[in-house]
Amino acid sequence: MIRRLAVCALLIVQVLPAFAAKEEVEYLIPEDWATKEPPKQVDGLPLSPKELESGMKKRFKEIPQCSAVAFGTANVVKDGAAVYQTLSQAGAQLDVIIDVNSEGKVGNAKFIGAKGAKDDPELQLMMCSTYAVMRTLQPDLETREKAQKNMKHVWVSAQQKPFEMAFYFNKIKTQYVPFEMNVH
Repeated sequence: MIRRLAVCALLIVQVLPAFAAKEEVEYLIPEDWATKEPPKQVDGLPLSPKELESGMKKRFKEIPQCSAVAFGTANVVKDGAAVYQTLSQAGAQLDVIIDVNSEGKVGNAKFIGAKGAKDDPELQLMMCSTYAVMRTLQPDLETREKAQKNMKHVWVSAQQKPFEMAFYFNKIKTQYVPFEMNVH
C-alpha cells in the first residue's frame, strides 16, 4: 500500500510541472490587418417586429401543443422605440416587450411570464415561444428537432441560475426568477 502511494506521488511530481508549463502560441496576423475595418457588431435581431411576429405565428403551427397561441394587439410605445404585445394560450399569458433599434429592427425581445414556471400552461407557452423564436431566427439552420433540443437545453440550464446561450449571431438568455426570456 505504501509502495503504491509512493509510486503515485513520484508520478504526480513528474507530471505536474508539464501541466504547469505554458506553451507559447504564435498568432499569424495578415499584413493588411491594420487597413481592414473591424466587422460590424450586430445590434439585435435581423428582423423587424412585424417579421418576428409573422415568423413566430408560422412556427407555432409546427407543434400541435403550440398551434393555438394567439397574439394580442401590438402597441407601439415610446415614440416607436418599443412594441408591447401579449401572447396567450390555454389561460396562460406572456408579456412581450420588443425594443426597436434605430434601423427599425428588433434590438431585444423580452418574454415575461407573471405566474412563473410552476404554472404549467405558462411554462408551455414560454417553451413554445422559445421554439418559435429559434426557428424564426434560423429557419434553414435550426431544424425542428434541433430547435426542440436547444429549447429544452436553455430552460433546463436556467433551472438553478440565469443562463445565456449564443444562438448563431444572437444570444438567448433564460431565467426562472423572474420568469423570462431575452433574445438579443
